[in-house]
Amino acid sequence: MSGRSGERGDGTNEPAGEPGAWDFSALEVTGRMPVTNRGESLVELTLEPLGEDYWLRPGETFIVTSYGDYGSGHPFEVQYWPDSVSVWCTSWFGTVSDDDGNQLSCGHQRPDGAYPR
Repeated sequence: MSGRSGERGDGTNEPAGEPGAWDFSALEVTGRMPVTNRGESLVELTLEPLGEDYWLRPGETFIVTSYGDYGSGHPFEVQYWPDSVSVWCTSWFGTVSDDDGNQLSCGHQRPDGAYPR
């Protein structure tokens, strides 16, 4: 199996799930951290080292998951600013999901005009 959820593990390579969806279940989870927006406006969550942006509405919680070896340190480093938070996955690989466990894509809820084109 290639790790893609669109292939079955029975050797047939027939579609088994949503095309293009990745399945990280074979990777070791080394940390999970909830990030909640307790403010009254949209907050940007940036997942590093790739710079992926996800936007939390007031009261919303996302789960950042780190996969793989992070060495002798810790799975996350967090930096805060007035309207944003950066989470570094020190294993160099992580994902962001909603509170129900659905993996989110980069740019989730990004407001129009957030970045210059």
